[in-house]
Amino acid sequence: MTLSLEEKNKEIVRTYHETLWGKGDKSAIETYWSPEAEVHMTDFDGTAIDVVREDVDRYFGAFTDQKTIIHHLVAEGDQVVLNWSTTGKHIGAYGDVAATGKDISMAGMDLLRLKDGKIVECWSMWDGLSVYDQLGVLKIG
Repeated sequence: MTLSLEEKNKEIVRTYHETLWGKGDKSAIETYWSPEAEVHMTDFDGTAIDVVREDVDRYFGAFTDQKTIIHHLVAEGDQVVLNWSTTGKHIGAYGDVAATGKDISMAGMDLLRLKDGKIVECWSMWDGLSVYDQLGVLKIG
């Protein structure tokens, strides 16, 4: 049985996410991202691969014992929506926030557009305010 474009793209996104964010294997960036890709993510500017590397370095430099879960993968045409969550222990600077030793959880959604098996565009949204609340930087509510 031949997989549909949507099923192939979902498998690419699943493998990419598990390899990079689950195992911390940065080679997934070059493997799964097109060098010409566009990334739309708050507080990050630059080429897609540079933006993703910067985000990965910031995250893995600040948190250890990371665990990531894929809750949903929904595909339509050349786009895949990835709903994820992650947990970790804050052991290094995260932006301007020094290590707290606190356990955090965060959740987000990415809309990824693929072409020829590579990610060519990404819109990423995650709950940064909740993370800063958990780190004690601000109080929500």
